[in-house]
Amino acid sequence: MTKNELVVLGLLSEKPMYGYQLYQEIERREMEHWAQVNLASIYNTLNRLQKDKLIEGKGEKPGKMPERRVYHITPSGKKKLGELVEIALNEHKMPEDSFIVGVAFLQGLDRKKILDSLSHKKKKLHKVILTIQKLCGKECKKMPFNWKFILERGVSHLKLDIKLIDKLTSQVKRYKA
Repeated sequence: MTKNELVVLGLLSEKPMYGYQLYQEIERREMEHWAQVNLASIYNTLNRLQKDKLIEGKGEKPGKMPERRVYHITPSGKKKLGELVEIALNEHKMPEDSFIVGVAFLQGLDRKKILDSLSHKKKKLHKVILTIQKLCGKECKKMPFNWKFILERGVSHLKLDIKLIDKLTSQVKRYKA
């Protein structure tokens, strides 16, 4: 099973949805930034989950719109979702982080480009924090506690990353090449 399957099963456990609706929900929750699930992978995942009888799809024709397949989670899918959540919560593997790999090999870039890149990264992190805070400002009252936790954790991690980037920036400025 994959992270995509966990995301799709998790969303379908909340309510039945069609493929594009799943993608819209992922975007609405800003999940594409941290769950990294794209539209094509959603459809591949839906096909795999349906083949494994973890979800069922039923054709639905809303008004004059073309027919679409609405998926709902099966009892087997709910059981699998529980197993996947348990695995995810107990995962010890470090997530892939290309930024850290870049930091490991700073010597491959001149000082000005390093400083420009760090400044750019910091600006992007501030932008993500603002996006999350806006989302939370609009949606937080309606949001389940576990989703609030995800957003708060994300903001805390981003703020720590910004502090560490500041520290790295000052070290790069002081470093004698």
